[in-house]
Amino acid sequence: MLLSLALRNSLRNRRRSLLTATMVMLGVASLTVAMSWLEGLFGSTVNMAANLAGHVRVVDADYARREQLNPLHENIAESAPLEAAIRAVPGVVAVYPRISMGVTATVGEEIGEEFGLVQGGPLALFEGPLALPGHLVEGRMLASDDEVVIGKKLVEKMGGKLGDDVVLLGQTQDGSMSPAKLKLVGIVDLGNAMQNRQIFVTLEKVRYMADIPDGAVELAVYGAHRDDGAELAARLGALPELSGKDVKSWDQRPPFDNVMGLLSTVKAVAASAMVFITGLGVLNTMLMSVLERTGEIGVMRAMGLRRMQVIWLFVLEALGISAIGGVLGAVLGGLGGYWLQVHGVNLGSVVDKLPATIPMNSTIYGQVTPEILVSAVLLGLAMAVVGGLVPAYRASRIEPIEAMRHRR
Repeated sequence: MLLSLALRNSLRNRRRSLLTATMVMLGVASLTVAMSWLEGLFGSTVNMAANLAGHVRVVDADYARREQLNPLHENIAESAPLEAAIRAVPGVVAVYPRISMGVTATVGEEIGEEFGLVQGGPLALFEGPLALPGHLVEGRMLASDDEVVIGKKLVEKMGGKLGDDVVLLGQTQDGSMSPAKLKLVGIVDLGNAMQNRQIFVTLEKVRYMADIPDGAVELAVYGAHRDDGAELAARLGALPELSGKDVKSWDQRPPFDNVMGLLSTVKAVAASAMVFITGLGVLNTMLMSVLERTGEIGVMRAMGLRRMQVIWLFVLEALGISAIGGVLGAVLGGLGGYWLQVHGVNLGSVVDKLPATIPMNSTIYGQVTPEILVSAVLLGLAMAVVGGLVPAYRASRIEPIEAMRHRR
């Protein structure tokens, strides 16, 4: 009975119902686009962070304590035995020894002033998790220890081009100067200024430069998915061979240890604001409906309709109208999110001003998922409940005799 009454009442004033449904539709559409963009923004940043850092990183405990100083002497002198032990752990897909070191870079024989970060590792690391071949804008990948691939930004700063001889000046683990002359064979564009100042060389070359012949500064461990990082880190931390080592998943290290919580907070704030704003519109139209139907409500109360049934009647009416608006809003917002997923939003120079520890692409793409669409529709229904409860409660408080007088 209540459902049939709610349906009838929804169609009685079609203009008001259309206005309410339109407000919910616009609210849900805006929320869907916002959530899609946030999912793309944080998702791309998180993926890049996990791929660059490894799902789990193993370093010497002293290195972890002074990481900002890049103390190369706090290294893993013999990495091969640890690599073998790690590979035997269930869930480990790959493990790569890596060495990172700051250098100055120049084209030609002179010592330059352009600073870059050398990333030395196996070619499988560059071609797999880091996906450098997909980011090549010129040239090719490394084929020997005497070649180098450099980020686009640094190449522009140096004034270099493919085929140039590049001189890198770094330090060994004991602080001695360590030069290397390499041929530029590839230029990559990784989408942001920080990553585009990196220099990629073979593991053997960076071992030679750092004077760590058989070791590495860190071991980057990859599992099946980045979300398995914490569980994988716990398993690795139990290995006797890694006693005294710092073993952490990518999301246990700053600044990404707070990223997932931040994402949830931002989504919750955006959803709450949209539900509140749209709920006010629903409340306004439902209050008008209550005022217009005061006499009718009194008659229904006099015929035995209980207060809780009156509340349900108005809530169901608001839910019916909002359900239509919510579905249409999810479709409209999904189309907007899909446009962001295809074309993206170019943040331009804004990304260059971010801290160097945040590897964010200059172009952010949206990401539409079934979860976002379903959540948007459910939030549309929440808008109806928020906007419909107060008028429903007010309607339930109407006394039959007072309502009859109002009707006269």
